[in-house]
Amino acid sequence: MRRPAAALLTLVLTAAVSTAMLAAAPRLTSTPEERAIQALNQRYGLDDPADTELQLYLENLLHGDVGWSIQP
Repeated sequence: MRRPAAALLTLVLTAAVSTAMLAAAPRLTSTPEERAIQALNQRYGLDDPADTELQLYLENLLHGDVGWSIQP
C-alpha cells in the first residue's frame, strides 16, 4: 500500500512543480506573431492561472487523458 501512495504523491508533486515552472516562465508576447502566440496559449490553456491548469490536468489524468498526441 505504501508504493501506490508514494507513486501517487510523486505524480501530484511532479505535476505541481512542472505547472509552477510553466507559470513562472516568461511569455513570448513581444514578437510580431503576438496574436498567434496568444491564440495558442488560449487553445492549450496556458493563459489560465497555474492552480487552474494543475486542477484541470489532474482531473484529466484521473479520466485517463494524459494529453495531446501528435500524429505524423
